[in-house]
Amino acid sequence: MSSTFVSIDGKSRSYKTLVTVLVVLALSGLLSFVVSYIQGHQMFGSSNVIPWGMPIVLTIYLIGLSAGSLILSSLTYVFGREEYRPIARMAVYLAIVLIFGALLSIAIDLGRPEKFWRLLMFFYMNNMSSMFAINGILYGGYFVLTLTYLVLIFSGKIAYIRKMGIVAVCWAVLVHMGTGAIFGFIAAREAWVSPIKPLEFLAAAVASGLALLIVAVVLTLKFTGRKVNREMVVSLGRMLAVSIIILMVLIFVDKMTHFYSPERGATVFMLAGQFSWIFWGFQIGLVAVVPLAILFLPRWNKTVRYVSLAGL
Repeated sequence: MSSTFVSIDGKSRSYKTLVTVLVVLALSGLLSFVVSYIQGHQMFGSSNVIPWGMPIVLTIYLIGLSAGSLILSSLTYVFGREEYRPIARMAVYLAIVLIFGALLSIAIDLGRPEKFWRLLMFFYMNNMSSMFAINGILYGGYFVLTLTYLVLIFSGKIAYIRKMGIVAVCWAVLVHMGTGAIFGFIAAREAWVSPIKPLEFLAAAVASGLALLIVAVVLTLKFTGRKVNREMVVSLGRMLAVSIIILMVLIFVDKMTHFYSPERGATVFMLAGQFSWIFWGFQIGLVAVVPLAILFLPRWNKTVRYVSLAGL
C-alpha cells in the first residue's frame, strides 16, 4: 500500500467548513482559559484536598497518546517496516498535535501561565532536584525533537530521518516513563507509589497510541475517499491486543503488590470501595475486556470496522 501526499488547495466547501469549526473551537478554548485565569482553578475541580484538577488529567492523557504515536512511527523510520509507511507520517504529526495540547494544558494549570516559557529553558533557571522541572525539560525537548523529526520527514533526507527517529523515540520513552515516575515516586500516595509505574505508563502510552492511530487512519482514509488497507489495520489490531495484555499484567502486579502491603487502605478502597465501579467498569471493562473480546473473536478481529471499534 502506497500513499501520495499533496497540498490542500483550500477551496472546497468541506475544507472551509472544517476550518470554521476549528476556529470556533479555538476561540471558545481561549475564552475558557481567560475565564479560568480570572476565576481560579476551582473551575477544574482543584482544591486544597485535590491539587491536580482536570488540566493535569488531560495533560497526562495527551502525553501518553503523543508518546505512543511517536513510538509507532519507528516501525517504518527506524525498523524499516515499509507496510506501515502510509501511517508513519500521520503518527508523527499526531504526536506533535497531542504534545502541543498537553503543553497548553500545563500552561492552563500554571498559577502563573506567563512563565510558561521556562519549560523550554533546558537546565537553565530550573530546580533540577524537582521531578516537575525534569519533566518540564523532557516535555519541552520532546516537542522540539518531534517537530524537527517531522521537518526531516517532509524534506525526505533519508540519512537523517532514521537517526532523528531513534533519538525522538528514545526521548518519547523517557517522557512517559518520567510522567509515570511523577506518580510512582510519591510516597504520600499509597495507591500510586510503585517502582513499575513508569513501565505501566509506557505500556499505556503504546496501547492508547495504537488505538488512536487505528481510528485516525481509518477515519482519514474513509473521509478522503481512499481505500483502507485491511491487512495493515488487522496487523495494528494484533499489536493493540498484545499491548493491552502487557498493560493489564503490569496493572495486576501493581495492584496485588499494594493489596498485600501493610499500607493497603487506598488500594482496597479503589478495588472494593464506593467508587470501585469506576476502576472495574472503565479501566478494566472498557479499556481491556471489551477491546480484547473484539480483537480475539475470529469473526471480528479480521474486519476494519470491529478493529476500529476496539480502538475506540
